[in-house]
Amino acid sequence: MKYHEHKKYFETAYKSGSDTWTHLPMEARGLKLKEELPKSGLILDIGSGRGLFAKSLVESGFKVIGIDFDSGIVNSANNQIKDWGLEGKLKFMEADALDIPLTDASFDGACDFGLLENLYPEDWGQYANEVTRILKPGGFYLSVVSSRETPKFFDFYPRGSSDGNTEKYGVNYHFFEKKEMQDIFAGKLNIISQQVISAQDKEEKYYLETLFQKPL
Repeated sequence: MKYHEHKKYFETAYKSGSDTWTHLPMEARGLKLKEELPKSGLILDIGSGRGLFAKSLVESGFKVIGIDFDSGIVNSANNQIKDWGLEGKLKFMEADALDIPLTDASFDGACDFGLLENLYPEDWGQYANEVTRILKPGGFYLSVVSSRETPKFFDFYPRGSSDGNTEKYGVNYHFFEKKEMQDIFAGKLNIISQQVISAQDKEEKYYLETLFQKPL
């Protein structure tokens, strides 16, 4: 399995509670997507993890399906739905982001907070095809990935890197430039807005937030 080490790392992180990315204090996380979609719209959360962002979307009036490749965290998130009082509005599935087992043109919106940056560059095209496929014409996709403007990540210096790629604990990490995101979805989705935002925590980490729309 190409992403075997990735899966082992994330399974361990969720079990140990060391998934620090789950609670990143980014202000107004996902606000751009919420503003564009009609209430009761159906959203796909790609790499949903513990399901906290999916939960917030449902609480804002949307219906959500979350997908993740870690069966343990999917089961845990599904077990939380009743406690959250969100039965019938939220569901989590074990699925591969490169082969999403859902119907063409079935979602009003999709979002990804940090999954794309862990994919190998040779898989970006297939990922873009899948995101485009599941969106309805006119649907929106919000991507938040690590930005090349980040000065330091462990012992790696993204801002001075020629390709933005590194590996840590067996997991691939890519720090994106704006043009890379434009190129990945060129001919598939149109960019509505794009900006670099701060994680607003004790580390100087930056993210690239891009809102796309599928042509009508």
